[in-house]
Order: sequence, then C-alpha cells, then structure tokens
Amino acid sequence: IEMKPIKPTIPPSLSILDNASLLLSNEDSITRVQINSEVLSSDDLDGKSITESVIKSTDLSGVDVSRFDISDCVLKDCSFTVTRLPESSWHRVSIDGGRCSGLQLNNSTLKNVIFTNSKLEFVNFRFSKIEKVAFENCALDDVDFLEAQLKDVRFSNCTINNITFAQARMKNVDLSESTVEGIKGVNSLKGATISHEQLIQLSPYFATEAGIRVK
Repeated sequence: IEMKPIKPTIPPSLSILDNASLLLSNEDSITRVQINSEVLSSDDLDGKSITESVIKSTDLSGVDVSRFDISDCVLKDCSFTVTRLPESSWHRVSIDGGRCSGLQLNNSTLKNVIFTNSKLEFVNFRFSKIEKVAFENCALDDVDFLEAQLKDVRFSNCTINNITFAQARMKNVDLSESTVEGIKGVNSLKGATISHEQLIQLSPYFATEAGIRVK
C-alpha cells in the first residue's frame, strides 16, 4: 500500500527576503521566497498564506493565529515552541529538524507532510485530518491524536513516548518500525500495523483498557 507523501514543489529560483516581517505585513500571501534566520510573529502570519517557499532557521515561537495556510514549502531547523496554529492547512510540506514543543495543530488538515529529524513534545493534533503524513527519525513525547482521522500515516525509526490515539479513526497507519514506550487509546488502533514485539510490549495497555486485571 502506497503511503509515501508527495514532496513539496519548490521553484529553482527563489527571492531571498532580508526582512520577511516587513513584506508579510504588506502582503496577504507570500510565494517563491526564501526566509533565513528570521523571527516571525502572530501579526506577520495572521490571515496569511505561504506557498512554494523555503524557510530556514526561523523562530515561530509563540505565534498564535487560526486558519494559517501553507503549501509546497520546506521548513528547515525552525522552532515552533508554544506555537498555536489551529484550523490550519498544510499541503506538501517538509519539516526537517523542527523543534515542536507545545505546537497546537488541532482541527487542522495535514496532507502530504513529512516530519524528519524533529522533536515533537506536547503537540496537539486533536480532531485533525491527517493523510499521507510521515514521521521519520523523530522523537514524539506526549503527542495527542484524540479523535483525529489518520490515513496512510507512517512512523519510521521514531521514539514514541506517551502518545494518545483515543477515539481516533485509522486507515493504513504503520507504527511497526518505531519504538513505542507508552500509548493511550489502544482500542482505537483498528486500521494500524504494529510489530509482534510492540504487541507484547503494549499488552498491559490493552489489558487496562479492556478492564482486565493481570496478576
């Protein structure tokens, strides 16, 4: 079953922005640019969309906007500490080396998104639609997929500690190539693939949710 996300389409020539905040304040949408080592605020991104662009070593910490739209973009070594982007839309986006601590993406749509070499802790994907998304070589700690819809999602060579899938709906979700230390909502794993070793390791969680007492 093909679960590989479609990579972003980036034009061969991009305009390098020296002061992204100034341009963002005067434009509704930004396209075909490269942003390097900037600090972006809520005012910079509120009501904006970014397409066909590369964003490197940029700090989006504390940004709080709804309905943010980003497509065909590469984000490299960016910080999303306590960043709130609910109801946002992510299409064909690559996030490499992301520091996502407290990132809020609830009620969002992510399609063809790749997280690589990133750290995700206390990340909120609640009620989101997640399709053709890959987590590769990532560390996930306290990540919440409550009532999310996951289709064609792959976790490859990840370390997963404390993840919540309660009431999630899954189709073609592969966890078998990662280390899973703790999980909530194992009863919602229908449609997921896990390894034999993971089944044994997660058996206490299955027993707990089934109301089985083990002596």
